[in-house]
Amino acid sequence: MKQVRMPGRRLTAVAVAAVLAATGGAVAVPAAAAPVGAFAGDEQQTAVTFPLSSTLVSAGESGFLTRQSGEYAQTRWIRYADGSSTSLPVSADAVRGGVSDVVVTGDQATSLTQWRRLKVHDMATGAAPVEIDLDRLGPNYTYRGNAGASLVVAVKKADGTMEAHLVGRTGDVVSDRTVTGLPEGTVGFSMAAASSGAVTLIAVSGPSEARVYHRVAVDVAAGAVTDTYPTTGRQTPSGAVSSTHMAWTEESPLGIVVAKRGSSETQRIPVTNMYNHRYGLVGDWLVSGYAATPGSSDPALVARSLTDPGVSVRLMDRLSSLVPGPNGTLLVRGGTADRGEGLYRVSPGADGRPAAELVSAPGDPITAVLGSEVPQIVDFDRSSGVDFTWRLSHRNAKVYLRLTHKRTGESTENLIWAPGVGFADRGEQTVGWTWSGDFQGDWLSEAPNGEYSWELDVEPIDRSAAQVTRTGTLTVVRKPAPHDYSDNGTPDVFARDWSGRLWKVDPDTLSNVPLNGYGREVGNGWEGYDRLESVGDVSGSNAPDTIARDRNGGLWLFRGTGLTRTPLESRTPLGGGWNTYDQLAGGSDLTGDGRADLVAFDKAGDLWLYKGAGSDTSVYAPRKKVGWGWGIYNQITAVGNVGGGPAGDLLARDKAGVLWLYPGKGDGTFASRVRLGGGWSAYTHLVGIGDANKDGRPDLYAYGHDGETYLYRGTGDWRAPFAARQFAQVYNHTGDSYDQVF
Repeated sequence: MKQVRMPGRRLTAVAVAAVLAATGGAVAVPAAAAPVGAFAGDEQQTAVTFPLSSTLVSAGESGFLTRQSGEYAQTRWIRYADGSSTSLPVSADAVRGGVSDVVVTGDQATSLTQWRRLKVHDMATGAAPVEIDLDRLGPNYTYRGNAGASLVVAVKKADGTMEAHLVGRTGDVVSDRTVTGLPEGTVGFSMAAASSGAVTLIAVSGPSEARVYHRVAVDVAAGAVTDTYPTTGRQTPSGAVSSTHMAWTEESPLGIVVAKRGSSETQRIPVTNMYNHRYGLVGDWLVSGYAATPGSSDPALVARSLTDPGVSVRLMDRLSSLVPGPNGTLLVRGGTADRGEGLYRVSPGADGRPAAELVSAPGDPITAVLGSEVPQIVDFDRSSGVDFTWRLSHRNAKVYLRLTHKRTGESTENLIWAPGVGFADRGEQTVGWTWSGDFQGDWLSEAPNGEYSWELDVEPIDRSAAQVTRTGTLTVVRKPAPHDYSDNGTPDVFARDWSGRLWKVDPDTLSNVPLNGYGREVGNGWEGYDRLESVGDVSGSNAPDTIARDRNGGLWLFRGTGLTRTPLESRTPLGGGWNTYDQLAGGSDLTGDGRADLVAFDKAGDLWLYKGAGSDTSVYAPRKKVGWGWGIYNQITAVGNVGGGPAGDLLARDKAGVLWLYPGKGDGTFASRVRLGGGWSAYTHLVGIGDANKDGRPDLYAYGHDGETYLYRGTGDWRAPFAARQFAQVYNHTGDSYDQVF
């Protein structure tokens, strides 16, 4: 054993006598320093609080080490006796604990392999730390971990192989012991686990193209390898060791391998996730469970007998962190349904089976939703945004809100709070969300009308408690809107491509341009119709309907459903003889009775009115002649009340491309036409789509020969009813153009 003298601060006299005793360098806790009742009973133990936003790092006889998460991460040593704590004045990344009251800190906030000047702190006595300078031992010394006050150090030799050393310090004397018995040709190792008197290493040997991995147990007092086991497949850099067993995880097949020390006997316990799994050893039992994270199916902590397969004991209902404790125990951060959240010690009970005993309670309230303000009725006709708020016991959590539209089953989920993310601060314990009406579902659009269920999920950042869920309902209401086939307050456009597929274009709520977006396919087989028209709600269902004329002159009604994916029901016949008409236009209330009407002009140029009857058995009243001379037009479009008059209006385009407005008089007839301008032959289809930009006035949609489309916003002025056009491109996923738009 090599010894090097170093200047510097010393341990107390009592501690000096204890250092490097038979435990091989672990600092023994003096009897006078041991806290009275530290493990003596629940009444005293539960007076100690566990920081809510912290993770358990290590534990000893007198206290335990925690690491706080978040922006101001720090480590604290908390004493069982009185709950007092000591903060380590270094970065949380530069602190390592062992299975004792000893904590080691380094001079780098990066990887521990970069640490050169280390400090060994005896937290039981509070003595000044002793320093160990690895550079004084040699540049080839690299820190790997510690077991109590014994530092586990890798020392690279000139031939490229690696030795394991145990380094400690008493006063000015640094001890440097070489571990014997490593696998021959070891070229590297990492430290996997520690117990009160042993550490396990992952040792690597062999050439680079044929590496061989072993798990080895090192007796710290003897400085020698006592057990060596070959491993296969990818494995995690963790493990567990006790006086009787070793354990580690391997990927192929996925499971925990448990080896009985002193023999070649091993057994494998299957697991489903090697990285989210926590495990340890208590006597002849493997204690394991999954850390409580979002999506965990069962975060319970369970002990499985290693001597009696099939026998298991459920210890706790959830856990977040687990570390080995002194004297073959485990310390677990988690909770049980009857005793709540906190720090538990797992040790053999009177019958030899492990049992969980509460050591400390949480320092903050368990996560809870204390109150909420969620509106029962949401009317987006009256407000562009609605506030939801919830009051929590604390906000150290990620909070998700899921809304599910009950009629369709579609859901949208939003992260509405997470520490440090930048959400609006609504108060110390309050989280909230302002809903502007957008709804992801399976297609980003406005939220459809109807009843919703809401679900609030609160997931503590530090996993100190199980996820808390609260639920409720609300209803979105709007007035029925023209051309709104999705029942979400915004107009939609139907388009048929040349192969007969029908597409519905939903407004893109992320765009400043209404109707700018992609279409979704909602049907096929529509090539048999030569005229398609959106005619408003003519069947009394509160959803707009569509009519289609086949090439034999038969007219068919497709009732609207108000559903995004299936907006139209199967067709029902309305009668034959409709091929007498050159043009059809529907959707406007031309008679002032609140129902959508239909107009058509025949080959003689006579204009006929079909007044809406508002019944699914009698859609239109018998026709009535309301004009003549309409044969000069090649397209007519019902656009609603764009001129500010008493009823819906009509647009007509003549064969020279001039567009005319016919203001409705409210009785199914029209006032004198108003010339709106020329050049409208550039469009194959003009569609009165209702209010696309939510300003209360109906708008016009125009589809061009070249596939380019435009929106003309309504002004409400009969002399100039439309503003300058605005590009509003509509796409489908095939890139094909459309031959019918309505």
